[in-house]
Amino acid sequence: MNKRMVFAGVGGQGIVLATRLIGITLTRLGVPVISTENHGMATRGGSVLAFLKTGNYHSPLICYGEADVAVILHPDESGKVEPYLNRKTFTVAYGLEKPTLDLKKILEKKDVHPKLMNVVAVGAILKHLGIDLHEGLKSLEHLGKNNDSNIKALEIGYTEA
Repeated sequence: MNKRMVFAGVGGQGIVLATRLIGITLTRLGVPVISTENHGMATRGGSVLAFLKTGNYHSPLICYGEADVAVILHPDESGKVEPYLNRKTFTVAYGLEKPTLDLKKILEKKDVHPKLMNVVAVGAILKHLGIDLHEGLKSLEHLGKNNDSNIKALEIGYTEA
């Protein structure tokens, strides 16, 4: 499974947790994973950009136009991700015009707190990658993040994808 993913948001939105959750899930399934983060998380609200690659890669960095998956949790960060997108990129985003999956609509429709949109996005990505929901739930438990809110958010993202 060769996939290139880019994540963007601001400090406090859970970009690092999202990449860890996906990475742990895939690693537990035997898929090679490498990732990196470039962020200003020392202060909440600082820009966060992370890359995650699965499969046969030697570097976590992604070239422009090569993202298979993109997650944008804050509209102000979309400009940092745009160069990595192509017409086939599965885009999960909040506050953008035409993402593949609109987090804002899902949060409103399902009455989910915005702090959980990172976990909703992970659920959608797992579904997109063809990974069973139970594997994601096991990874939530592995990280000690398996509270009712996160479980519900993961399930919503998975069913909405």
